[in-house]
Amino acid sequence: MGRDAYSKRHTVQECRSISTKHLNKNHFLNGTENKGVMNWNNNGIQFGSIGFEIFTFEDDGYIRFQYTHTDSNGKKIELDYVAILTTTPCFFGGHRWWFICPLITNEQPCRKRVGVLYLDKDQYFGCRHCLNLTYKSCKEHDKHVDKLCKEPELLSLYFQSNDLSKLMLAIKAQRKLLKGKNKLL
Repeated sequence: MGRDAYSKRHTVQECRSISTKHLNKNHFLNGTENKGVMNWNNNGIQFGSIGFEIFTFEDDGYIRFQYTHTDSNGKKIELDYVAILTTTPCFFGGHRWWFICPLITNEQPCRKRVGVLYLDKDQYFGCRHCLNLTYKSCKEHDKHVDKLCKEPELLSLYFQSNDLSKLMLAIKAQRKLLKGKNKLL
């Protein structure tokens, strides 16, 4: 595997999320006022839900989130806030809906246009940049190993190194190369 042990960042796959694609597919972004509930399940067991109201107009609107957050001490906090919705035109007509990230980091509003908002360990939905999230595939992939696989001379130098981290990278690269040769046979 890649750098799984080295990265403490959570992945988007580990978080609850809400997407404009899902909302559009389920007819919540149709130019009217809509209310809904989103549930999150794991093996058929519900572990979270939120209520929301969506107000859309021609090419903008907002979503109002309403839910209870339980912190690590068991204290329940009632949350009620909005995220702006906006659109961009599509090449072949129509438009695509986006969220505007509602979070404030370092005293600056984010305002990134995103298709998905995530709920990590924090109380509020936000974009993956504000929540410092990564993708699972990024944690599993190691670009240093790829470089060694492409440069045999460098791989040889790493095998001769007294540096344990370079030696471990060389071993990973060698395994990857051998795995690739076995697929070709």
